[in-house]
Amino acid sequence: MCLVLWACCPGNAATLRQLSMDQMTQSATAIVRARVTGSSAAFTGSTIYTHYRLQVSEVWKGAGGSEVMLPGGVAAGYRQSFPGVPALQVGSEYVLFLWTSSTTGITYLLGFGQGLFNVVTQKDGSTQAIRPPIGEGMLDSTGHFVKDRPMQMRIADMKARVTATAAPGKRQQ
Repeated sequence: MCLVLWACCPGNAATLRQLSMDQMTQSATAIVRARVTGSSAAFTGSTIYTHYRLQVSEVWKGAGGSEVMLPGGVAAGYRQSFPGVPALQVGSEYVLFLWTSSTTGITYLLGFGQGLFNVVTQKDGSTQAIRPPIGEGMLDSTGHFVKDRPMQMRIADMKARVTATAAPGKRQQ
């Protein structure tokens, strides 16, 4: 649970723990395919959060929510930004690995950019989930710095993998 909190909460450091797709699937409270329909930013305490409204088309795990909050944005004339936090684009479609805090009820993106895949239709009509490499510092499971690699797979393959990994009794690999 500490890994989830560490990967989801803003901090001064820009170093992330590298998460495999199976680790993200196991840690996520929800995994959805959704289109961003709008955004707004507001202060929560002393931190500005951008609230992205989601139109969920598929739920692969958990319950599909209607909003995800990411630290950073512009509110009341102030701008805040945090290393490693992506910006979602209104109108774009994504696969999102989400984590909802049991104490606040707020839904975050798991592992910042690691839990965000762009949905892209290829020339042959197939749909792909694409994540560029994360540019922030990243540590592997042994604590060594690693360079992140881009990820790309067919949506159907990703859905099948997530569904199989999220199945009750499936152990994390």
